[in-house]
Amino acid sequence: MNKRALVYGLAYCAVAIAFKLYILLGGYILTNFGFNFSHIVSVIFIIPFLFLAATQVRKKDLSGVMSGREAMRISLTVVAVAVVVMSIYNYVEFVWKYNEIATTYYNSDKYLEVLKKLQVQNPGKLKTEDFPAIISEQINGITPFRSTTFKLIPLLFFGFTGSFICSVFVKRQAK
Repeated sequence: MNKRALVYGLAYCAVAIAFKLYILLGGYILTNFGFNFSHIVSVIFIIPFLFLAATQVRKKDLSGVMSGREAMRISLTVVAVAVVVMSIYNYVEFVWKYNEIATTYYNSDKYLEVLKKLQVQNPGKLKTEDFPAIISEQINGITPFRSTTFKLIPLLFFGFTGSFICSVFVKRQAK
């Protein structure tokens, strides 16, 4: 494992965790941005770290020459470190705060409004007397494993895609 890739993977995790803690502890998790976009923004943060790691390895360790395969290996190392550390963080976040926040959300008037909108769109399928069962099903359906998996799939998608793009743009042949 390349030391620079490890450092950049840990640096990405520090930035992503700081951003997520700002959203969580700042009380922005149930806002439109916090609920819908904050996770995807934290995942997109990985792309600059992939390029930085590969270019630093090319520049300082490999004398300016790097194959696409080596750039991909460095980038995937950053992604692997990020997946492991962010999995641990997502689990801790769920146990610490997210379970409580999700329960509060599903019992709130905001979620009740969502159910009422769905009822208006599908009048024959959704009845008002089904709302308590739907709410309890939503609350019982959230688990640490589900939450962590849900948050890691975008990280893997952007990580693999970013690694491929990085390997195409960072490779340099000897002159």
